[in-house]
Amino acid sequence: MVVYLAVSLRSRLREHSAAAGRSHTQIVFDALNDTHHRLAELTGNPLPEHAQDGIFVAQRPARRQHREDQVQVSIRPNPENLAVIDGLACTHTAGNRSALIAAALDAYLPVPMKGSPG
Repeated sequence: MVVYLAVSLRSRLREHSAAAGRSHTQIVFDALNDTHHRLAELTGNPLPEHAQDGIFVAQRPARRQHREDQVQVSIRPNPENLAVIDGLACTHTAGNRSALIAAALDAYLPVPMKGSPG
């Protein structure tokens, strides 16, 4: 499965992966486990209340604006874990796996100190 992450977030993921000796997939699971109770806050999307827009259920815009270039990162969850990710994505990011995983990783991964490489 491919997700899109900001270049700086991918760098943090790579650094953490090298330091911890864990795969990107394992770190994504760690991040989601650590942040799942705060995902509504982290994604900026409160749990949906099925707000109505006339006769239709209101939809979030599908296109996201990004402040930084996005790059592809591959992870390999098994089907059961992919179903968990998809469920969380449907609840918190209108099905956008990349937005869900980026929010969890950003909260979970250490931020490099200013002046340090990375």
